[in-house]
Amino acid sequence: MSDGAHSPSAVANGRIDGFDLARAIAIFGMITVNFRAVLASGETPRWLHLIAEQVNGRAAALFVFLAGVGIALLSARSRASGDRAAIRADRLTLFKRALFLFAIGLGFRQIWEFDILHFYGVYLLAAALLLTASSGFLAALGIALTALFPVLYFVVPSRLGIPFWDTTSAFTARDIAIDLFFQGYHPVAPWLAFLLAGTIVGRLDLADRALRRRLLIGGVALALTAEAIAAGLLDLGWLKAGFDIAPAATVEAAAEGFSTEPYPPMPLFVAAGLGWALAAIALCLAIGERFAGRAWLAPLVHAGQLALTIYIVHGTLGVWALAWLGLGGARGLGFVLAYSALFYAAAVLLATLWRRRFARGPVEMAMRWLTGSRRSEILPEGAPAA
Repeated sequence: MSDGAHSPSAVANGRIDGFDLARAIAIFGMITVNFRAVLASGETPRWLHLIAEQVNGRAAALFVFLAGVGIALLSARSRASGDRAAIRADRLTLFKRALFLFAIGLGFRQIWEFDILHFYGVYLLAAALLLTASSGFLAALGIALTALFPVLYFVVPSRLGIPFWDTTSAFTARDIAIDLFFQGYHPVAPWLAFLLAGTIVGRLDLADRALRRRLLIGGVALALTAEAIAAGLLDLGWLKAGFDIAPAATVEAAAEGFSTEPYPPMPLFVAAGLGWALAAIALCLAIGERFAGRAWLAPLVHAGQLALTIYIVHGTLGVWALAWLGLGGARGLGFVLAYSALFYAAAVLLATLWRRRFARGPVEMAMRWLTGSRRSEILPEGAPAA
């Protein structure tokens, strides 16, 4: 079918499908990363390790980025009209969802240490407060948060005696604050920057194909530049050559500072994660428009719509099933990837069957009921995070 054969409503629905497709891709990446963290051990072929590393942290970054896009879409009408009552209503919706996600995330954290939901709650709280802030301010804040984390990482441990690598799930106010803003897997600085970037992009005209091409090209260029800098400094030994006369600890600290690993999340990781997120959303929107209504796309769209439910299930039943089957314990990366694919295929199938009878997933419905929200928008209620 030619582009001209698409009706305006079909194109609009295709863009919505594109957002859900992006969430579906992100949830598969997150499942793979988390199962790998729990199960993978032992020798792994280098090529397989390199492929898996490219997903690490990037999938979660895409989730958070998509939340920002959804928030921009949620508030588009109220911001454009300047209606204070409508803006307050949008803020209240975000506040309620933030509280919901923060509460269930803290509970989920007790059995799943990699939880992102309680962080997501804080991100949404910040988004509510910044709902009417200019895109320029959001960009400046995102850059500041990205630059702040290295300072926290290299200064806080020695000053306050907080071991960065010893994560905690305690419920004291101090431990929760340390987890959220420093020690956790997705600390507010710099991870909130992904949501702010998504909000900025969500305010653009994403129906503009030329804009999407620029997002795709710019995103890939940003990601590859960050990866190339890290590879040059670390893998090719440029950094070590520059520190030949420096203490080993100095070289190690500098290596961490220029890493694209998600933990600790240094600026180059943020750049790489943002670049791939920009490319992913541009591609998914194009695919959603081009193949709107196609039967093969619907199951992935449904999985994206139920991403919050799938996320919670993968950290519970997905892990428990291995123990029930006697397959728990350390496994090779090949097994982890195969199990991740099998689990995801089952999740896509069940999501499709569920959507035949219900408009939303069980956790998504619970959030709407408890927060009193009846609005229909593209806010990632279906993503680990929103």
